[in-house]
Amino acid sequence: MHSVSRSERLTVIDLLRGVAILGILLVNMIDFHAPFLYLQADYWSGADYITYALVDVLAQGSFYPMFAFLFGFGAILLMERTIKKGISFPLFFSRRMAFLLLVGIIHAFVIWHGDILISYAICGWFILLVYKLSGKALLKMAVLLYTIPYGLLGSLTILSSVMFPDEMAVETDWAKAREAVQVYGSGSVSDIFSFRFEEWMAVNGSLNVIFLFLSIFPCILAGMSFAKLGWLKDISSHRRKLRWMFGLSAVVGIGLKIYPYYDGFTVGSLFMQDSFGGPLLALAYMTGITLTYERFSSFRKLTMPFIPLGRMSMTNYLTQSIFWTFIFYSYGLGLYNQIGMLIGTILAILFVAVQAVFSAYWLKSYEMGPVEYVWRVATYGKKQSFRLTKEKEQGERWKEL
Repeated sequence: MHSVSRSERLTVIDLLRGVAILGILLVNMIDFHAPFLYLQADYWSGADYITYALVDVLAQGSFYPMFAFLFGFGAILLMERTIKKGISFPLFFSRRMAFLLLVGIIHAFVIWHGDILISYAICGWFILLVYKLSGKALLKMAVLLYTIPYGLLGSLTILSSVMFPDEMAVETDWAKAREAVQVYGSGSVSDIFSFRFEEWMAVNGSLNVIFLFLSIFPCILAGMSFAKLGWLKDISSHRRKLRWMFGLSAVVGIGLKIYPYYDGFTVGSLFMQDSFGGPLLALAYMTGITLTYERFSSFRKLTMPFIPLGRMSMTNYLTQSIFWTFIFYSYGLGLYNQIGMLIGTILAILFVAVQAVFSAYWLKSYEMGPVEYVWRVATYGKKQSFRLTKEKEQGERWKEL
């Protein structure tokens, strides 16, 4: 099987991936240093509360959908190039998903419970059932698959929250929060391993796996549809449509994201915040950034550091988990629950800045990140070119998706 190459890069897609890497760490950082699964806004106070609210509104629930969208968008780019090269896309893509699943399992159970790669890998295999559909058909499927179940569930939770406000109120689970602090802050490696598995099952087990699929796969379908319809490829031809998407998704998305802060933290308000506000704000980010990038050269220069960050998205995502769990967990420096939201958010931003610098430096010598390279070797089943040569321009490297 010979390598798939590309002569033209969709740089804005790398930019969006880089922005997603920043947004993901802003949210994940809370879980790295504090018992995020069991916390609500009442856990924080002062500057930490304000920081939590900003991250909650601007980042929580938005960047995983963005990453899923870009995953689907990239799958179509990959399909187009494999077919052009005479490579079997189903076989090729299945091998990629098998490796992604393996990495996800290691990440989830050995490093950090909040892994997204397992879900993406499983959803990735479902791509093979629909990748031949038209862009319009994929978009309709994405909208229906998301809005019908989540619309029904959202209506039910809102109604329940109105009728039974006390029973549906959500507060910090202090008992589980204290247990997490004890385990991650001073527990043994086996304690951490067991508790990590328990937390992973709490999020991914039982019926939750169905809702995870219904939250991720429609976003992947939407990304696939955008790629097939060319909405992010030929921006000038779709500018008006993208502007409408940006305006509508930004207004409604922000409204839903701040909903719990003026109506109270209930199951219903939090459901609407994450399940609808998050993805809509993700769409606003993607369309807004794309439109601005296409029009203003100053914005292109300003956002340039995000591009190498996005080209090495897998490496950077895994590095974040490895580094910060070592800093905060007891098998490392043991600083769990020792910092607040403000300091944690500042550290996250600084860390991504360092990752951006390192990624730019790395890509001056190599075609892709180290994890991306191993992924590529596993996909093709043989050694691939890694170092840049004089004959190859960096801008013509195939972006590992």
